[in-house]
Amino acid sequence: MKNPLRLAVVLAAVLLLTSCSSSDVAAEGDSNTTSIPVEKAVTVESLPFNASGLLGGTAQPNFPDGEASEVSVVQVGPLDRDSGSLIFAFRNNTSDGISHVDWSATARTGGSIVATGSSQGTIPDQVQPGEVGLAYIYFDNSAAVADGAEFEFTVNSSPVDTSSYNTAPFKVTEVNLVGDSIVGAATNETGAEATGPYSVGIYCFDGDNLISQFTDFAEQDGDISDGGSVTFSAPLYGADCPSFALGVGGYFS
Repeated sequence: MKNPLRLAVVLAAVLLLTSCSSSDVAAEGDSNTTSIPVEKAVTVESLPFNASGLLGGTAQPNFPDGEASEVSVVQVGPLDRDSGSLIFAFRNNTSDGISHVDWSATARTGGSIVATGSSQGTIPDQVQPGEVGLAYIYFDNSAAVADGAEFEFTVNSSPVDTSSYNTAPFKVTEVNLVGDSIVGAATNETGAEATGPYSVGIYCFDGDNLISQFTDFAEQDGDISDGGSVTFSAPLYGADCPSFALGVGGYFS
C-alpha cells in the first residue's frame, strides 16, 4: 500500500514542474505580447516639374526635393501686398496622390503673428507622389506683413478619387499668348463628369523662381463629361511674365 503523504509530495512536484515549463514557453513566445511598429520614412522619387502633363505653358523650373514622407513647401515667392497673395511651391513626398489640397499659413514678424490666411486652390488639382504643385495664400491684412517675415504652413488634403466635389484636374491642351492675355483650352480626361466653376491658375516664373500669380475662370461653368473641353482667356494685367505654368480644374459632379 502506497504512503499517501509520499504520493502527495510527488504530485506537488509534478505540478510545480509543469507550471514552470508553461511559464518558460509563454516568456519565449507570449501571444499576448504587443510589438510597436516603427514607422519608416517613405522614399519617393522627386519628379520633374509638370510630370503629370496636366499643366500648360513654357515654365520648366527646378525645385528642391522637400521633406521625406510629407507634403512640404519647397519655395516661397514674393508677397504681393496689393492683392494680398503669397505664392509658393510644394512637393508631395507621400506615397499617395493628393487632391483638394488646402493650405493655411501664418506670418510672423519679430516672433509675433501679424497675419493669417488660407489658400485659394492649387495647380494641378491632383498632385501625384513626387510631383510639385503651386498655390497661393491670401492674407486679408497683408500690409501688416513686414519684409523678412517668417511664414508657417499647414496643409490638409483628400485622397485622389472621383467622389462628388473632389477636385477634378483638366489637361491643358492649348495655350497662346495673345496681346496681354493667355488664351487656350483644357480637356476633361479624368474618366468622370465634372462641374464648374473651372478655375484657371497662372504662375509666372523668372528661371526657377516664382514671381507672380493670376487667377481667372473658364468660359463654361456647367457639367463637362469625360472628353469634353473648356476654353479660357486670362489677362496678365501688364505684368512681366518671362515664363509661365497654367492649370485648369473644376469639381467632380
